[in-house]
Amino acid sequence: MTHTIEKRRLIDLALEAGRRYLSPKTDLIHYCYEDERSTDTIPLFENLCYILTLFRTLVGDHVQEGKERLKHLFAFRMDDGRFPVYLHQYPKGRGSYRTMYPLFLIDQYFHKVIEEPLRSEIRKNLTLPLPPLEITNSKEAGMMALHLMCHGYNLDTLAPFWDFNRQFYLGPLSEERQRKGEIETTLFDLFMGHSPRILKPHPIHLHASLVFPHENGAEAPPPIAGYPKPVGKGFHLYRKVWEEGDHLHTLVCQDKNILQKENIFTYPEMIPDEKNRMELTFYTDRAEGKTVLINGEKGTVFKLGDLLSIVTPVETLNFTFKLIEGEGDFLGHLSFGNRPAQLETHDFTAYDWKIGIRSLRRTPTLKLHLQEL
Repeated sequence: MTHTIEKRRLIDLALEAGRRYLSPKTDLIHYCYEDERSTDTIPLFENLCYILTLFRTLVGDHVQEGKERLKHLFAFRMDDGRFPVYLHQYPKGRGSYRTMYPLFLIDQYFHKVIEEPLRSEIRKNLTLPLPPLEITNSKEAGMMALHLMCHGYNLDTLAPFWDFNRQFYLGPLSEERQRKGEIETTLFDLFMGHSPRILKPHPIHLHASLVFPHENGAEAPPPIAGYPKPVGKGFHLYRKVWEEGDHLHTLVCQDKNILQKENIFTYPEMIPDEKNRMELTFYTDRAEGKTVLINGEKGTVFKLGDLLSIVTPVETLNFTFKLIEGEGDFLGHLSFGNRPAQLETHDFTAYDWKIGIRSLRRTPTLKLHLQEL
């Protein structure tokens, strides 16, 4: 398996991202995991990744800057060798295991240009964390790729988790997010992909310096397990992906109370109250030139058995909902909204078409079939 993005391009992306997030007041990278709009917090992992970026440019001034920044950050290193998640949490915060990775790579590739005593300080308690026990989402797949690379393995073990034709993660969907109209980009994309999508400005480029050439590594251990585990707002009960140019369209369902197998959706026995009767809901991104039709026409209300069409400039996805077990009356609605996995919710913009089916009356035992035509 060969990494197909030029190493130089990744370093350029990492350098651009680092400079974009550098604060003129502190000269450190400010970023908040909980709220990307905030510029109050200083994460140690991203700052260490930026230092690795400076080393990887191989420019003398950048390398010297990297060493100075590293000396400065070591004032906030914990006794166990790790750094806190955010600088303001030192010394009481818990150490972040991730911070070991950029330190390990700095020591592995650039120890010859680092003088004592800084070199000894880097190597003190320098132990990589254990890899994810199982891969249930693309972020875990990215951390597994990083772990394998650091141990000298190739990434062939991770091939089942990647669609090489359409260039996206296709493993278990426990925590997959959406950023506006795009599937969220993660470190796994940087390791595995070459689509123009991952070159667009994105916070993940702060981590791009972690990706080194890995095609000549040793064979990795046996295949890593993965399973669909509903966690957080990124869990997907159902996801269909199709490509159009450099855009990936998605049709997803994230309803946790529903069971799905082979496009058959089994409702819970408990019938909800009147306010929660929209039990089954699908979302598809509102890309330019895309629309959703009911029986070939624009509309907002549909019934079971009506033909629904998701129409894009070059492709049309046709499907219908059919009752195959139980009884009831249902009313479908088309509207604009945001899927639960959407990250950009602060600008009051609806990035999705919402396709919902309301239960007016139903039996406790009920199954609907999404039938693609």
